[in-house]
Amino acid sequence: MAEALTNAAKHARASEVNVRVQAESAELRVSIRDDGIGGADTGNGSGLTGLMDRVEALSGKMAISSRPGLGTSLLVKIPLDVQ
Repeated sequence: MAEALTNAAKHARASEVNVRVQAESAELRVSIRDDGIGGADTGNGSGLTGLMDRVEALSGKMAISSRPGLGTSLLVKIPLDVQ
């Protein structure tokens, strides 16, 4: 998740970043939202591609919403191994 925060600081020109972490049932949820310029693209060799790869390696899923002018939101869901 550090990659998402680094991107917000370096590229988004955000004045605010919100981070929320929850453990529900057997799932960890991490939500990161900024009020920056938006337009983040995982296909542009960004660090978001690497973050997505790491989330998927943990059998997780990541959704990105980043419309130009409306900031960027990431939602990461990672299953917890409950035994």
